[in-house]
Amino acid sequence: MPSRRLTWTAYLFMVCEGYLIYAIGFITPYLHAELGAPTGLAALPTSVMAAGLIVSGLVARRVLARLGSQATARMWAALMALSAVLLAIPVTMVPILAGSFLYGIAAAGLMVHVNSGLSRNGGGVYIVRANLWSVAGGVAGPLALSVAARTVGWSLGSLLPVPLLLVLMLVLPGSPASDTLLDDRREPPLGRPFWLTWVFLVLCIGAEFSFVAWGSQVATARTGISVDDATAMASLYVIGMVIGRLVLSAGLLPVTRTRQLLLASAALGAMGAAVLWLAATPALSAAGLFLGGLGVAAIYPFGVTLAIAQAPLAPVKASAWLTVASGVAIMVVPLVLGVVAGATTVVGAWTMVLGLLVAGLIVLLLTPRPAVDVPVAEVAVVPG
Repeated sequence: MPSRRLTWTAYLFMVCEGYLIYAIGFITPYLHAELGAPTGLAALPTSVMAAGLIVSGLVARRVLARLGSQATARMWAALMALSAVLLAIPVTMVPILAGSFLYGIAAAGLMVHVNSGLSRNGGGVYIVRANLWSVAGGVAGPLALSVAARTVGWSLGSLLPVPLLLVLMLVLPGSPASDTLLDDRREPPLGRPFWLTWVFLVLCIGAEFSFVAWGSQVATARTGISVDDATAMASLYVIGMVIGRLVLSAGLLPVTRTRQLLLASAALGAMGAAVLWLAATPALSAAGLFLGGLGVAAIYPFGVTLAIAQAPLAPVKASAWLTVASGVAIMVVPLVLGVVAGATTVVGAWTMVLGLLVAGLIVLLLTPRPAVDVPVAEVAVVPG
């Protein structure tokens, strides 16, 4: 199991990570309303952030090898604090986009640190716990933006995690995780089951962040509620994720295997997307957002746990490629949805989200049943 210091600093980092990633997702309507950004351009910070995730995921292992684990982790925390400061300067799109890109670079680097470090020796439970802390931070993100928008200005809400990030910059420890080289000094291959799980995660994470970037606007388009009210309502999506992970941690579901749980989660997420798409009242929109969050709650932590378990000799390599998966999904899907929404309507474009989740179900069904299909009971325990 990971050290107590690594565990708790990872949890605190994940609070900041969840807060800022959801804050970036939920600023879309403010950029559209206050800076006059066109519909497609208003969603660009999420895609730019994702580009940072991809770049960092591809180079993080080299940076780690050059600087060492502890120095690298603290550098990522410092860069994330700087990204939050840039997001608080909404004079034009330039600092917003720079902050989003810098956040993506920092978040990917620290996710490699967290996932590889916490997954050692069957520590998938700690990845689930860490992501529960991330969602707790994510609940605060849209709510803080909504409150700040009514008082001091929405952009200042991004500064809230900065003090904690500055503390983490001083105390984050290194990670003991490392990859095992083969006899001929080559890196071990990740294998077909890993890559199919990787594709599943790309599809489902794309759907997840479509909820983040566009869910509130679908609610506004369908029901006519204000942007501020829809942004506050969108926190129900994150609350659904929190409740979903708490239910999983208490062992209240009849599902016993991780692969089964991921199939059920994608199906429930698709149901939430359908309810939001068809909703004609604010209450139904709220229900769709909540069901969507409930459905995707298990997908990232359990998908990452399963994928890393399929690459036991290369946890750092697997973690880096999993951050690339997040980046590809977050960069491509919300931006494409925004372009389609601009050409048609946001309600019409929302059918893409249903298609992504159904495609994810198909890919997972085609994935060979791995010998390492982790029992849910070994992963989901009471958070702590």
